[in-house]
Amino acid sequence: MDKTTKMQSLVNSLNLIPYLRQHPNATIMEVARDLNAEPQEIMDALRRLHLTGVGNGPGEMIDLVADWTGVTLINDQGLDKPLRLTPTEANALLLTLESLETLPGLVDQGAVTSAAEKLRDVLGSAGIDDSVAAQDGAVATVIAQAIAEGCQLSITYHSASSDTSSQRVVSPQRLFHRDGQTYLNAWDGQTSKSYRFDRISAASLLDEKSSAPAQKFDADDPFGFSDDHFAELLIAPEATWLSEYWDLELGEETESGWWSAQMSYGSEDWLVRFCLSQADRIRVVAPLSVADEIARRANGALERYDLSNNGV
Repeated sequence: MDKTTKMQSLVNSLNLIPYLRQHPNATIMEVARDLNAEPQEIMDALRRLHLTGVGNGPGEMIDLVADWTGVTLINDQGLDKPLRLTPTEANALLLTLESLETLPGLVDQGAVTSAAEKLRDVLGSAGIDDSVAAQDGAVATVIAQAIAEGCQLSITYHSASSDTSSQRVVSPQRLFHRDGQTYLNAWDGQTSKSYRFDRISAASLLDEKSSAPAQKFDADDPFGFSDDHFAELLIAPEATWLSEYWDLELGEETESGWWSAQMSYGSEDWLVRFCLSQADRIRVVAPLSVADEIARRANGALERYDLSNNGV
């Protein structure tokens, strides 16, 4: 019996308790008739109840006597009444639900919102005064559908490093939550990338099937920073504050006055873009492939600048 079937069997057993309280003289045959079940199913459910309780200690288990002539319910542990939350329990549950409301695509948004609304109606207020789902629900729905159906996505994404928006076709794999932000993990060509939800302004489902390869996902390290990818950098003396905002570990001051530093990174493409955005503050010592690519892009930009100034 799988976990889902076991859970359903337990629920069916617990549902017998209110019926037995209202029909204390019913036989197994009558219970089976009223509940549209087989008599043996009812007897098996009652035997399961005998091993069920609100705890594991003495006095915490359901106590009953059942045979084919009738059922005597001795101690139902209060399970014949609707569950009632204390104000503290209700507020704690509402806080959890409102946190889930801000994670589009990770949960059944409709079910979460419905449950939270019911609790807000009872409590008369929100658990968190400014609790509002931060992302566009339509975008989240499309992305969740693409992942479920294994289809490619066309997204409009804003890059914070270049301050530009672009259209991208990606093969989505999964969603994850990290440091207060929801991310889409997807393949862009042959590269695995992570896209912040709040920077995706539009998403549309494509007919093409996802081309994302099977990949093991480490929830503790979703960006791949623990794969021994470290860059050796030099930081300008007036820019050592960068270590307060980025994963930079400052070393010692060099003879040039610049500070040595080490920085972990996920992909070389990201590191190139990051260093270009801080070109007057950071110099790359290693890896050499990144330093060469930064020089190539910088030289290309200078050539285009010269051509534009010469009126070509």
